[in-house]
Amino acid sequence: MKAQTGTDRLGSRTALPVRLADDLRGRLAAQEWSPGEQLPTEADLVDSYGVSRATVRQALKTLEERGLITTKRGLGSFAADVGTIHAGMQELKSISATIAEMGHRPGMRYHHRLLRPPTAQEQDMFGIGPDEQVLDIQRKIMADDIVVAYSYDVLPRWVFPADFKPKDLTGSVFGFLADNNGPTPIRALANVKAVSDLSVAWDGALAQDELFLLLDQLHYDEQNRPFMYTRSYFIEGRFAFTVMRTTR
Repeated sequence: MKAQTGTDRLGSRTALPVRLADDLRGRLAAQEWSPGEQLPTEADLVDSYGVSRATVRQALKTLEERGLITTKRGLGSFAADVGTIHAGMQELKSISATIAEMGHRPGMRYHHRLLRPPTAQEQDMFGIGPDEQVLDIQRKIMADDIVVAYSYDVLPRWVFPADFKPKDLTGSVFGFLADNNGPTPIRALANVKAVSDLSVAWDGALAQDELFLLLDQLHYDEQNRPFMYTRSYFIEGRFAFTVMRTTR
């Protein structure tokens, strides 16, 4: 398949490496290249997209950080096996968005969504009083109807519209907030550790020896306000994180 020119295909709203990475991601999601199949060379991408070699290298680096391709020195870049959901540890986006980017169908089932009084720890965390409320969410997150993570989330009531009801939340929390003028996540402080605790899987669907990767994080908005505390337990082998480490 011959790519369109850079101007026609990539548009002009964001930086070229980002647009090129997004376009290649779309082609990978459409299975234009099978797992293990080699992508066009850097020179071919430069020619077909009409961009610089530096732009191509940055775009490929982004795809590698997301686990969508593997790069073999001296050989080129190859489409990764996307049976496991991959994400870059440095990326701050919803789990549902990551699943969709990998070409899978995101979904979720709730154990509960309820408003309740905050604990003393949550009052300190969010800077709220004992008479205020928090939204407590427990859910399992799926890709193509297969559970990949269990998430336990708490948000102060102020982040939601005045007429908000817990049942209004049916998908990505980030997506709901974006659609309802809520806070925008800018950064998160995260702790990562391995966990073996069968009680995490509240639906009883996992084996006794299941291992999770816990991402325990507090999210901050553009005004540096803490607005969402999450404990996301990713099932080992179904969801994997990559970290790109360099000397500079």
